[in-house]
Amino acid sequence: MLRCPMRQALPLFALLLLLSACVTAPSTDDCAANALCAARRAEPSAIATARGFATREGDTLTIRPAAAPAFSFLDHTAACEAHNVEACESYALMLASPVSHALVVQQFLYEGSAFFLIDTSTGRETRLAGMPAFSPDGRRFLVAPFDLQHDTGPNHLEIWRRDGDGAVLEWAHTFQQAHDEDPDLPEAYQTRLISWQGARLKLQFTTIDGRKWRGSLTDTGTGWHLDAKSPAGLFAQR
Repeated sequence: MLRCPMRQALPLFALLLLLSACVTAPSTDDCAANALCAARRAEPSAIATARGFATREGDTLTIRPAAAPAFSFLDHTAACEAHNVEACESYALMLASPVSHALVVQQFLYEGSAFFLIDTSTGRETRLAGMPAFSPDGRRFLVAPFDLQHDTGPNHLEIWRRDGDGAVLEWAHTFQQAHDEDPDLPEAYQTRLISWQGARLKLQFTTIDGRKWRGSLTDTGTGWHLDAKSPAGLFAQR
């Protein structure tokens, strides 16, 4: 399968550390601080959970759907080393979710990254702006694209629903809505899923300077309701 990488408009870091350097002899701290290196270090566990739907051999991550031909994601680390912005890309299997019948692959680019939700039966790919966090039944997942280094697109929170061998966007909350609903916010915030119980998600929000508070996202039956307003006095009035 011939793949055409998609570029993000906003920079993530300067240049990702070379994967080869990560594999040979990185310090623990260096690897933990680098998204690609950390992802590839954790990948063997995800491949084991995938139970044959994904394998790696050197620079090639191969996806083996149950009812479709296998296809591969090929790292181009030499292009990254040569500062070739258009060709630089690497991949890691981030998650295997048996209950959702899906794999999640992250594509690391020279600037930014993208995620692909892959159906384990047909191999169909759904492109996402962030790492999905699945509901216990695997039918829905939360995506929070803003991660303290960059944001992707207009949404900072999304709920997706598995639909056949793909997924559809069910609900989205934009950066503009977050500002309108909480004018005291000085900046966008990162969202972390604490728990997903029934129709309610417990969330933790964190700003770049480390201020934290909690909220929730609830399926009311007629739509999703986000409670994310920062506590009174947490931020200075502007």
